[in-house]
Amino acid sequence: MSRLVLFAGQRFGRFAILLFVLPLLVPLGVWLYFLDTHPLVIIAGGAVAIPAAMLSLVLLIGMVFAGFRRRKIEGVSRQSVPRLWQMWEDLAGRCRASRTKIVLSPDLNASIGEERPFLGLLGRWYTLTIGIPLLAVTDEPALAAILAHEDAHLRNKDTNGGLNMAEFDSCFEMIFDYAPPGRTVSGTVFYWMLSPLSKTLEREENRLSRRAEIEADRHAAQTGDALGAARALLLVGAASMLFKERVDDPLRRELLGSMTAPEPPLARTLKAALDLTDAGVLGTFVQKAWHEPDDEASDHPPWPERLAALGYNSPPTIEPVRETALSKLLRDDTIAERIRHFDGEWTSRVSDHLDR
Repeated sequence: MSRLVLFAGQRFGRFAILLFVLPLLVPLGVWLYFLDTHPLVIIAGGAVAIPAAMLSLVLLIGMVFAGFRRRKIEGVSRQSVPRLWQMWEDLAGRCRASRTKIVLSPDLNASIGEERPFLGLLGRWYTLTIGIPLLAVTDEPALAAILAHEDAHLRNKDTNGGLNMAEFDSCFEMIFDYAPPGRTVSGTVFYWMLSPLSKTLEREENRLSRRAEIEADRHAAQTGDALGAARALLLVGAASMLFKERVDDPLRRELLGSMTAPEPPLARTLKAALDLTDAGVLGTFVQKAWHEPDDEASDHPPWPERLAALGYNSPPTIEPVRETALSKLLRDDTIAERIRHFDGEWTSRVSDHLDR
C-alpha cells in the first residue's frame, strides 16, 4: 500500500489525494442508499458518513489549492551577490536563472527546490539555497561543482517527484488544520489511518533521494572533472565532521547547564572553518568523514558510496582552500548582515527557551 501511495504521490502529485477521497466517500454513498429504507440505522450511520464526507471535501479543497501561491522567501539580490548569481547563471542558463531565487542559510548545505504556483499555469520557479558555512569551507571551483550537482537535480528531473510529493503533503496539512489530531475524532482517526504508512513512505523517499544524489554526483563529474567533484564532496564531509566535533557537540554541552544564551553557532562555525585551511587538519577530518558510519535515516548516501560513484575507492588527496567562496563571492557587509540575522534569531529562540 505504501509503495502505491508513494508512486501515486510522485507521479500524480496533488491528484493522488483521490486515493483517500474515494474510500472516504463510500460511507456517504452507503448512507444515502439506505436513507429511505432504514431510518434508524441511518441516524447512527450519519455519525460516520457525515464526518467522512467533510474530510473528503477538505481533501478535495486541498487538492485544488495546495501550492497555489508562491512561498514568500527572502532572497539575495543580484546587486548584493553579483558573482554568485553569475556563477549560477553560467551553469543553469539565463532562462532558468531568471526564474531562480537564491537564498542564504546558516546550514552546511546547498539545495534546489521547485514550485508550480497557480496550478503550474505560470511555469516553474526555483529556489536555490546555499549555506554560509558551505561558502566558508569551499572555494570557487568547489562551489561550482556543488552548484553543478544542484543543477543536475533539475536536469535529471529529480525534483519533479519531490515537488509532486510536496503538493501531496500540502493536502494533508489542510485537513489537519481543519481537524487537528487529538482534538477532533475525525482528525485522530484519519491520522491513525496514515500512521502505518508514514515510516514506510519515509524509507522509500530516502531510498529515492539517495539514488538521486548519486546520479547528480555523476552528472556533476561529467560536466566538469571527477576529481573536482570528489574534492567538493570531501571538503563538505570534512567540514561536517569538524563542525560536529568543535561546534555542535560543545554547544550542546554548554546549553545543558546554561542560564544565558552562549555564543551562537554560526559565529563559532565560521571560526572553526579557518582550521580547514591547514592541510593536516583537512586530511584528518577527511579520514573521519570517510569512516563515519552510515546513517540509515539520512536522505544522503555515505561519503564512500558517493565517492565510489565518481570512481574513487579511497579518498584522494585534496588541496585545502586558500581563498574561500565566502570571501570572493559575497561582500563584507552582506556577510555581516546575514550573520547578525541568523545568530540573532538563534539567540532569541534560545533565550526564550531558557526563560521558561
